[in-house]
This record gives sequence, C-alpha cells and structure tokens, in this order.
Amino acid sequence: MADVAAAGKRATAAPARRTLTHVRKALAFAGRYVRGWFEPGRFIPHEPPKLSIETTNICNANCVFCANRVMTRRKQPLDLDDFRKAVDEFAAMGGVDLDFNATIGDPLLDPKLLERARYVRRYPQFATLGFVTTLQWLHRFDLDEFFAAGFTWLSVSTTLSGREMYKAFFQVDKYDQMLANLVALLEENNRRGRPLNIEIAVKPTDEPLERVLAHPDFQRVNALTPQDLEETVRRQGFYVDDWLGAVTLPPYLKKRPLYPRAFRPCQLLYAGLMVYSNGKVGACSCRDFEASSDLILGHVGEQSLATLWTGERLAALREDWRRRNHVPDICRSCRHYLY
Repeated sequence: MADVAAAGKRATAAPARRTLTHVRKALAFAGRYVRGWFEPGRFIPHEPPKLSIETTNICNANCVFCANRVMTRRKQPLDLDDFRKAVDEFAAMGGVDLDFNATIGDPLLDPKLLERARYVRRYPQFATLGFVTTLQWLHRFDLDEFFAAGFTWLSVSTTLSGREMYKAFFQVDKYDQMLANLVALLEENNRRGRPLNIEIAVKPTDEPLERVLAHPDFQRVNALTPQDLEETVRRQGFYVDDWLGAVTLPPYLKKRPLYPRAFRPCQLLYAGLMVYSNGKVGACSCRDFEASSDLILGHVGEQSLATLWTGERLAALREDWRRRNHVPDICRSCRHYLY
C-alpha cells in the first residue's frame, strides 16, 4: 500500500512540476522580451548592414521542412551583372558581412559559383564567405579550385544514419553521393590545415538518438571533424518553421512558438538585405520564398543597395510596425520572428 501511495504522490506531483516549469519559462521569456525593448540600438538599422546573395534558387532536394516543393517563382541563377553590381555597391557601403545563403536553393548548383566567389575576394574587406548546402553536388567541382576560390565556411545540412533515413528527410536518393563528398571535403580540409570552418548540421529524424550516434557513417564523419557531432545531435531541437503554413511538417517535427510581435519589428528588418536570384531585393532573407511580399524593396539592377537600405520604403515598414502596429502580412505568422 505504501508503494501505491508513493506512486500516487509522484503522479500528482508530475503535472505540478510541468506547470512550474512552464511558468518559469514564460517568466524568463517575458523578462527577455521586456529587456529587449530597452536594448541600446534595438531599433536602429545596422551600419553597415549585412548582405545575403541568393546566387541560385535551384535545389534538387525536397526536404520535409522546406518550401522548395511549393515554390512557384522561376528557378534560375542570379544574373552575373546584377551580382557584380550588388557586390560592388555593398563594398562601397563599407559592408563586411556577405554570404551566399539562399532563401531557397543550393549554391553548389550555381554554374558560376566559383567565379562569383573569386569576384567577392577582390575586396579584402570581406573577411568571410560561405553558404549552407546539402553538399550533394560538391563532386562537380575540382577541390583545388574550390579551396582556392576563397570560401571560409560551409554549413552542411545532412543526416548521417543511412540511405533510407536520408531519402525520407531530403526526398532524394543522394545519400551515398553526399557522404562521399563530405568525407572527401573533410579529409582535404584536414590535409590543408583546416582553412574551411565546416559545420555539420545533423538534422533531426524520428529515430532514437543512440541509433544515430552508433551508426558507422556518423562515427566515420565524427572522426574527421573537430566538431563535437555527438553533442550536436544531443542538442538538436525538433522545432522548425512551417513557412507561413505552406509546409505540412511530419509529426516528429514541431512548429516553433508564434511569439508576440505587436509594436515590435523583427530584428531582421534592421540587420541587412537579401538579393534574390531574380534580382529582387528584400528587407529579410527569411521566409519570402516567392520573393513577392511587402518586404520586397526593389530590383538590384534598377536601384542601388544604399538607396534601398536607407530609403523611405524600408524606413516606413519599420516605423509603421513599431508606431502603428502595421505588421507586414508575411510577418504576421512567421515563426522565425526574432523579437
């Protein structure tokens, strides 16, 4: 009877502990939220801003958490003249933080990727250059030329627990190709003294963590990188964005909380610009996968980046949100909102 009574007490206490945990988290969030309002420079545009250039919006994968499968805008590489104009203007603005990150797309499918990287490297002020990739197409490049192009970092989005799990997550049968490319890249990077900072972003799956950690491919890659991949897997979250409801997530992935945003513009509107593969320039590189929202400011071939960054359009977007709570439509349900 004593055991039964003790079990009853534990069962009663468990919901109370969960409630207390939720209350503590809510209070901590409220504290951060209020402090952020008074953070110096919170509502001042960065000078200089950062710049992301979507060199292509082409990607062969259809990841379970990505909007690539529903995107309707034309798939194309960014016009080379528009690219050069963007880089030149950003350099003239004093910019130092430039990357080839895409809203949608894998830069390794850009036929002019290395030419673009070499053009960026004409400006010593750009200390870093990199992008996120599945690495499925690295074998298209000569590794000597790839390393010589001047990239300083790569973030590799992948799974490392076998072909079937990779197919389930990325919706393409390219696991063996990706793995061969990843091993070759890590080995060459080690041989050269690790000039590339390679982050391996192991994506969450619905399999037990211990099975992932015990997989021979995971162990093989873990032995080649200074990154603590085991810690990466143990820390990974299952909260992702659903691209404004455009993507139906599998059950094991959870939507990020929809944080309150009244009278509080997203930090990304003060951080930098995005040049899309069709030449349009947006105030955010986050979830405008069609490049057609209220955040589109103009076209890189028609206006200067400096004018778009300091112009009335972007200033009005920020002030209308902050002063009158006119939240852009695309921002109302964006779960990537940064308070």
